Amino acid sequence: MKNLIIILGEDLQINHPFLDYFFAAYKKKFDFLASVKYIQNNNKELPFYIENFTKNYDNITICANENGFYTLSRILATLTTDTIELKFETLMPSQAIKFSKNSFLIAINNSQINLIKAEPTKELPELLSSNEQNSKIFHIIDIDKESAQILLEPLTATYNVNITLTQIIDGLTKIKVSTSKYGHIDSFIESVANLFIGKIIPSDDIVEFLAKKLIQNNKKITFAESCTAGMCAATLGSVPGVSAAFDGSLITYSNSIKNRWIKVDNQILENFGAVSAQCVEAMARGAMDLSGADYALAISGIAGPDGGSEQKPVGTVFIAVSSSSGVISSRLLLSGDRDYIRTQSILHAYTLLLRSHPELCK
Repeated sequence: MKNLIIILGEDLQINHPFLDYFFAAYKKKFDFLASVKYIQNNNKELPFYIENFTKNYDNITICANENGFYTLSRILATLTTDTIELKFETLMPSQAIKFSKNSFLIAINNSQINLIKAEPTKELPELLSSNEQNSKIFHIIDIDKESAQILLEPLTATYNVNITLTQIIDGLTKIKVSTSKYGHIDSFIESVANLFIGKIIPSDDIVEFLAKKLIQNNKKITFAESCTAGMCAATLGSVPGVSAAFDGSLITYSNSIKNRWIKVDNQILENFGAVSAQCVEAMARGAMDLSGADYALAISGIAGPDGGSEQKPVGTVFIAVSSSSGVISSRLLLSGDRDYIRTQSILHAYTLLLRSHPELCK
């Protein structure tokens, strides 16, 4: 099934917080993000674009500003030789299949079009397109993309599925499995789980998966972050209901705060530096002791663009996991800009927790 997103209106296209909100809602509905096209309201070719899109896509979701919404409502009515009616305080073609306030679904050619009127700072209207799932996404830890491809290929033939793999970070491979109506996705994933016991994360979001496992097991987690400045905790905090597993965390950017708040010994900071295995291990222990959590993650590194050295270049990051069974750490050498290095650091920290505590994967 081919899906398309159209963002209609320049004011929406430059509103990045709203676009993040819309894309997150779309992904929650469909489990993936479709191709995105940006079109201006005054584009005279808009009727021809829409008609052509309906011949090439199964589902089209159009997020339009107020002017674009009413313009496109009339265009869709014209394409279906229909009239405009007022339903749920919203003007829309009378042949709309589904409708709610500021949202309607209509069929044209081989496509279903869901047009919604978007108003930034207000709640997004309901997405009405049906989500006929013919794909699922999962992760495998401790295996690279090429090895996973070789091991999974025989299973794809058995269960009549197709797979797409991507390397998220070293040791974390993301896999999308899709099929026609004759394939067996669930049976394929079950076989993969038997092949990689304790290594499969049956979710598109490993942080959400981990949060739910912590809640189920009545466990708590905390963080001590330096270069990521709270991003690790914020990622976990985006999961609804996570307060059952998360009481709070620490951003310990400076050496003095590392020492005063979580008791990182000054000798460690002087002899090894803040970007070191010794430091992150002490940070993880200190955060765990202070919070009383069952697990603590610590991150300290050089995200750039400045601050690197020959011994510790930009992209050098240390992560650590502390629990009742002890503390483990890992050194990373990451590439990319500042934000990408920090994002990778977060994923590495969570993956290290899952790798070192396989009970959380079950």
